[in-house]
Amino acid sequence: MKYKFLILTLLWTAAAMAQKQPLSVAELSINIPVSIEQALPTKQQDGVYYYGFQQGDKVLLSIETEKAGQPVNLEVREFASGSMIYKARDQKKVKNLQLTVPQKMVYQFILTSATEKPIPARLHLKRQPNGAETRHFNTNITWKQSSDTTWATTTDKVAIKGELIPTTLIDKTFRVASKANLNPSRVAIPFKLPPNTVHWVYWVGVGQESVEELKNMTSMAAKGAAGLTAGVSPVAAFGLGLIPSLPQVNASGNIDYYFMSKASADKFVADADSDWKHFGFAQGSGIISDYKKVLPSETPKTPDGALYAVFRNSNTVTGLDITLKVVAFEQEKKYVNKQVRKPVKIEQTLLPVFGE
Repeated sequence: MKYKFLILTLLWTAAAMAQKQPLSVAELSINIPVSIEQALPTKQQDGVYYYGFQQGDKVLLSIETEKAGQPVNLEVREFASGSMIYKARDQKKVKNLQLTVPQKMVYQFILTSATEKPIPARLHLKRQPNGAETRHFNTNITWKQSSDTTWATTTDKVAIKGELIPTTLIDKTFRVASKANLNPSRVAIPFKLPPNTVHWVYWVGVGQESVEELKNMTSMAAKGAAGLTAGVSPVAAFGLGLIPSLPQVNASGNIDYYFMSKASADKFVADADSDWKHFGFAQGSGIISDYKKVLPSETPKTPDGALYAVFRNSNTVTGLDITLKVVAFEQEKKYVNKQVRKPVKIEQTLLPVFGE
């Protein structure tokens, strides 16, 4: 029993001593350079080496030059902070230099020749772990790129949505003769939309009764009626969203209307049998009054930038007065001073990643 206990004690002691034995980190044949312009973590270069260590590790460093007694310069830095851990110059012998690691970190080892020529050498790097739990720690590291941004707050003029500004393009009443009359029974009215139009509205009314109905909109007890009494026309008020609708008579009449390009409008007015074509976004057949709000996405592009509202009177003997109103709406350009956070400097940095 006594011998058994002694054997167990010896085995335990041997195991404990084995755990305290230094572990090899690197055994490198190196060429120590005369100088180092810049130490780059991801670039393999002579004289600069990076390894990770655990808290409590003892780092053991030895350098064997090819020719004994050749002097070298040695620096050991903590990578994250750049703080100096150890520095020595003109060292002719570096044997088991011991450094204790206060916490888990990456060490940067920098070697340069203290002569005017590079020095072939052998680098021995070991670690003695503080305990069994960190014995298998991986000292090799990889690198990941990270962006470090410096910000500044400045005051800039920032565009915001302003009010909608209505512009009246057409507000006129004209006669469209009957088929039997010598005057034309077809009429074309051109107009061009402003460049920054966000939408536009047209209203067509036949005869005085339709015009009177539109005028009576000012007395409507509807949303935005106050805007009407302030001098805003009903067509503009509709385009501004102040009122929900405009007068529209659904009874049958004798006026047809379309929107065309100049080429088709000329054919339409000159000859009933011409090969004219109208745009599909809006039209009316046999109407007394009609209206629509039109978006830029619906509005066709024409060679001269103009649209033509064309009208045809299908009545054989009676000429008709037509009122056409077209109002375009542009967004007011408005700017306010606003504090804006802007990046003024972006630095790409490299961060070490410990091996698993």
